[in-house]
Amino acid sequence: MLKKLSIAAAVLGIAAVAFAALTPAASAAGPTPTPAPAARTIIGGTGVLDAQGSGIAAVRGAMDLSVSASHGILLVRDLDHDAVVHVDGNGQTVQWRGFTVYFGFDGHATVVARSAAVIVLGQDIDLHVEGRGWAFLKGEGTFTANGHGPFPWTPDGAFGSVTP
Repeated sequence: MLKKLSIAAAVLGIAAVAFAALTPAASAAGPTPTPAPAARTIIGGTGVLDAQGSGIAAVRGAMDLSVSASHGILLVRDLDHDAVVHVDGNGQTVQWRGFTVYFGFDGHATVVARSAAVIVLGQDIDLHVEGRGWAFLKGEGTFTANGHGPFPWTPDGAFGSVTP
């Protein structure tokens, strides 16, 4: 049991680092991702993001989000205390540093909020989000932003640029 908790803590630490990268507010309206070098996968601005892959997907801002995954962990933090969150699937729920954490996430979730943060770690992630803010994608997969793409996720999940 202690080993499982240690592994979960390490995974959550990685997720916290990903979330910390999302702290700045977005300012671009209607962005189009600039084709970036291989290690650039943070997208910011206003519009629609669709992403499919395995790894870490994190979103922060005003959102209407739908996500599914298998063998995952889902973290949701309602920053304005107005989010409508619905999660289907099995697993256990705990509170951690302001997040509601859904261990064993193997289902579907929706989040509608003025200001929230959502992180999903897992396989077969299918993410659709409309809104304004930032997204971080690390792992293997592809995404489109405002109909442009597909662009790859990267193993490093480093910073990228967005142009209006």
